[in-house]
Formats: sequence, structure tokens, C-alpha cells
Amino acid sequence: MTTPRTRSRLVVPLVLGTTLAATFVVPSVHARPHTAHRHSTPNELRDKMLGLVNRSRTSRGLPHLELNLELSREARNHARQMARSNELTHTPNLADLIDDLGGTVFGENLGKGRGLHGIRDAWLRFESTRRILLDPRFHHVGLGVVHVDGFYWVTLQAFD
Repeated sequence: MTTPRTRSRLVVPLVLGTTLAATFVVPSVHARPHTAHRHSTPNELRDKMLGLVNRSRTSRGLPHLELNLELSREARNHARQMARSNELTHTPNLADLIDDLGGTVFGENLGKGRGLHGIRDAWLRFESTRRILLDPRFHHVGLGVVHVDGFYWVTLQAFD
């Protein structure tokens, strides 16, 4: 006997100055000349954010999130769009994207900030975003980071 799959969706309110994702770097004319990530590639920024997220999870006894490259491309595109519009908005078709990957439960954190540590820390400060970051049901993540005009835009889409 098999148990029917259930889909549950965690929707998180947007928290300004908190989170975002994407994967391309646009050097800013307004950025300080020697910022730590100025010359980082999109994949390096994504991997750094993944490391920060996973350290937060393992320090609480939770498993690492495994990076899903297909969903990460979608997350990067979404972060890029948020940066272009200068607006934090949830991914409108996230349920379909997760369903296509076989996911049954998912959540999304978004944000914008001057540094990746600050974004991760803000996610941990707010109950709604912390809940997604530390949800033990999640084992996979799509993650995108975009650096535009001194700000990092991050989209984190966790699922299982």
C-alpha cells in the first residue's frame, strides 16, 4: 500500500534587507573598490550562500541541503528579475517547478542586502524565514545569487 503524496506549501512574507538569490555578478560603479565578492563568479556566490545555509542547519543538528542545479537556474533567473525590477516578489510558478522535480513540500526565502552573511542572519532572525531555512523536511535547494549595484539578491527555494 502506498501513501498518497501530499503537497504542502510554505509561503513566507518578504522581509526587506533579508534574502535573495541568483547567479551573476554585475560590478557596481557605486560599490567599494575592494569588496570581498566583487570578482566572484555566480557559482562561487551561490556556493558561498549554500555553505552559510548549511552551517546554520548542521549547527542545529539538521542535514545539509543538496543543491539542485535545475532549480538553481530558475532561482538565478528569478533573482535577476527581482534585481531588474528592484522589487522582492515570490516566484509565481514555484509550485509547478517543485512538482516537476517530484517535490511534495517546499518554501521560498527572498531578500536583498549588502552581504551574504547579513542576508542569512536576517533569515535566521525572522520566524517565518527561519522556519524555511531550518525545516528538517527539506533536503534539496535551488539557490541563486545576483550582485547588482552593491546589493546581493538571493532566492532560496527549498524542497523535498
